[in-house]
Amino acid sequence: MRTITLILALMVVTAMTAGAQDFEPVKPYPCYAHETIADQPYTVGELLHSDDFAGDLSDWVWEGDIEPRITEERLELRTMVGLTVWFKEKLEGNVMIEYQRQAWAGGEEWDHSRDLNCFWQATDPEHPDDFWARSEWRDGQFGNYATLKQYYVGYGGGNNTTCRFRRYIGESPPPDPIHHYDGNPHYMIVPTHTYTFQLVYFNGLVQFIRDGEVIFELQDPEPYASGQFGLRTTRNHEFVDNFRVYRLGAK
Repeated sequence: MRTITLILALMVVTAMTAGAQDFEPVKPYPCYAHETIADQPYTVGELLHSDDFAGDLSDWVWEGDIEPRITEERLELRTMVGLTVWFKEKLEGNVMIEYQRQAWAGGEEWDHSRDLNCFWQATDPEHPDDFWARSEWRDGQFGNYATLKQYYVGYGGGNNTTCRFRRYIGESPPPDPIHHYDGNPHYMIVPTHTYTFQLVYFNGLVQFIRDGEVIFELQDPEPYASGQFGLRTTRNHEFVDNFRVYRLGAK
């Protein structure tokens, strides 16, 4: 009996090991010169903007099916179709956008833990002096955002199966991702984990940083040096807090 138990245990371990070996994340992998937030060519300087969501949402513009709200001093987003929440102020020059974000998983209708997405450096080439001219038309419909020039990360898209970085050029359909980690669990959403995201623009260097790890990076030869920042999601329930924008300087 003892021998049979040992054999069964070895079979289980072998099966688990084989399963782990079968998994191969998407290749090729991007290779970055500076892989962590501490090893960068810039320094974090003056605080330009902040919102702890203790007051109202007068600094934000929303496009989509359900109006965001403040709940216990956090921004709460709930949507079954699509929602984009833009920071009103246009950001100019070298900046770091920082915020915390949590996909809620309480078992309710909205709790799908997906799409902690973002746009930054966004401009409308048809209305370069009035970003809000087509706000009502965009209306949270994802396909309409391809008309903007911007950087985009879809984090946990496709019902939490994809992780993609795109550089939108103001035309539909958008171009293929510059990098992606589709199907790799390391880059998918962990429900109820509070992430710290940092979005960087520094002299053409564009980065998406998650919990101190550089996930995506691009040295853009034709960079978008200014524009709007937007939180983007769909079929999700989440909370956002501790929004900050810092000026970046050279080391």
